[in-house]
Amino acid sequence: MMKRLVAKTTPMLLSLGLWSVATLPMSGCGTDELGSYQEELLAETKSAQINQMDLNGYTNSVKLSACTFVIAGGTATFTPSNELAGVLYGDPNGAAHKTTFAVPVVTTPDVTLEVKNFTADMTKTGITLAGSNATVKLAFSGLLRVEVQVPVFGKLPAELEIRASSLSAALAYDATAERVKVAGVTAAFDVKTKKCGGSGWCNGIVDKLLKDNMKKMIETPLADALGKALDKPSVTAGLQDGLEIMYNAKDKKPTPWTMVPKTLTLSGGAFNFTVSRP
Repeated sequence: MMKRLVAKTTPMLLSLGLWSVATLPMSGCGTDELGSYQEELLAETKSAQINQMDLNGYTNSVKLSACTFVIAGGTATFTPSNELAGVLYGDPNGAAHKTTFAVPVVTTPDVTLEVKNFTADMTKTGITLAGSNATVKLAFSGLLRVEVQVPVFGKLPAELEIRASSLSAALAYDATAERVKVAGVTAAFDVKTKKCGGSGWCNGIVDKLLKDNMKKMIETPLADALGKALDKPSVTAGLQDGLEIMYNAKDKKPTPWTMVPKTLTLSGGAFNFTVSRP
């Protein structure tokens, strides 16, 4: 979604220079003198903030809970709500602005994982600001096809039925590097193993293995993958553009606000930055 925000946000002038506004003739003591003056036009600049209340108000206004995110056949599809599509595209028809991308099979030394189907529960999905972190929670259910490395038995194939589960990624913002960083990933899975070994004889073994090794098998690889995906200028630009959009919804002016470069921080449970407008 952030890439869409980047594409749809119009670049704006960040500062104004000196403008020559008049050169007027002046007279005195019987002689004509020509004088000129310049008036300096300054941009209005002030501190800005997006806190939890602002974030909740914005996600409610664009009806994030009415968006959908599903995975099937190796393809993920995000469909914005009509309200969000209106903000991003100027067209309140979410179904006309679906975003799709391929979901590869994930392979580590301990597990091979293929998403067979996946449905996000957007009513329980969102962002929580606390301290210097923004925690993104994705609630979901689905079915995974896996091969798990089990002691003694080696690699065993199985299906994992995932019921009312979630992944939470705590993100920080490095103001010096201007990059979003991963502070940690937490998985909360309600998993039922089926068809392990073909007949289901090892269902209980895999269930216990997953419970005991959740961090090693899921959380750590996911944190590494997210870290690499977020370490891009486009992600930073998307975050900044998204905050600009939210702040302009919060403080509406005839001329929109723009974020002053290199002023964004995440602390005290809020995004803090400086904005400017002509």
